[in-house]
Amino acid sequence: MRIHLDVNEIGEAKLIECKAELELAKIFLKSGLLRGAAVKVIQAWRAYLSYLASLNANLIRINGVRRVSGSIEVDAGEFIIATMPIKLMMRVSEMLRSVDPELTELTALALLTYEYWCANSCSNSTGRVIDDELAKGIMAKLLSRIERKINSGLRG
Repeated sequence: MRIHLDVNEIGEAKLIECKAELELAKIFLKSGLLRGAAVKVIQAWRAYLSYLASLNANLIRINGVRRVSGSIEVDAGEFIIATMPIKLMMRVSEMLRSVDPELTELTALALLTYEYWCANSCSNSTGRVIDDELAKGIMAKLLSRIERKINSGLRG
């Protein structure tokens, strides 16, 4: 059975999620909890990217269906908008480049933050960001850019 996800409803929820994750990231960053901040920054970016993709679902050109459980399937594009897998963030950013050319740069910052987090949490990780101060600067930059986009109405 194939189901349809309401990407508009999901998008609005993702915007709320993004704002909440931003606030937590700022608190953790200010407190020096860098690994916790890294997770929240990544989640905020994923939520923002998901939100922006929901507004521009016609640009998310991914064919096929995704089996989510048993015989339940969902359109692959809708599934990606809803879940925004880390491994597809750059691809989605490229699809949305006409909406916001900065997305690939900001996704790269999010992926560097992910590498920083993984270097301390994942086995066999070879992250490029191993310095805490560098990671803190990357996270602060990404946080401020996301906030600016949300506050200025640059949403798509």
